Amino acid sequence: MKPIFKSKVSSHNKYTQLLITLIANFVLAPFLRGNIGELALSLISLYAIIIIVRTFSLKPKFFKLYSSIALLTFLLEIVGRSELHNLSTIELYDLSTIAFVLLIQVVYILYLGIAAYLILRDILLSQQVTIDTIRGGICVYLLIGFVWALLYGMTASLDSNAFSQPIIEIDSYGRAIYFSFTTLTTLGYGDIIPVSPLAKMLTNLEAIIGQLYPAILIAILVGGYISQRSK
Repeated sequence: MKPIFKSKVSSHNKYTQLLITLIANFVLAPFLRGNIGELALSLISLYAIIIIVRTFSLKPKFFKLYSSIALLTFLLEIVGRSELHNLSTIELYDLSTIAFVLLIQVVYILYLGIAAYLILRDILLSQQVTIDTIRGGICVYLLIGFVWALLYGMTASLDSNAFSQPIIEIDSYGRAIYFSFTTLTTLGYGDIIPVSPLAKMLTNLEAIIGQLYPAILIAILVGGYISQRSK
């Protein structure tokens, strides 16, 4: 049975575009507001997903599948934003609306989570530690933060009292991303507090990952670098 993918070991800058896209998505979010800004962020997110897919040499049928679902997600997100702008706060928690929002969140979690796994796997199996390896490690760290922001969004969608204050607005994940990265870096200002058991569990798990991931990754990269120098 042939493997679904194989790593692009001959590429020296395969993570550059992905890293730039993730940083742009993170940095530009506060400045891109309103319909045009939201659409721009959606395009950036779609582009990031395509870059993630292109990070590895997928078979054509798998690339088409990923691209089709990514495009479908983008279209659903546009429709979702349009519909949510016309809903009141009470209507926002309608069962069908929650199901639609959860569908979009689940799709993004799957793609970002799979991307983080594939990149981390490629880093751990890499024979040499390069600048691109470090870029890949940073991409995984940022992807973890974005995945957890979506998980917090799902938690808030299922339980509006999961956090001490609303963590997602009508169609904005700014607060969720902010809370995710302050938790991941264990900064924890305390302005947003997890209340429900699920929210507390996710927060604790992200904080643990935020501590262990950099330490373990750095140890692996330093160990690989020393091994290369000794040869």
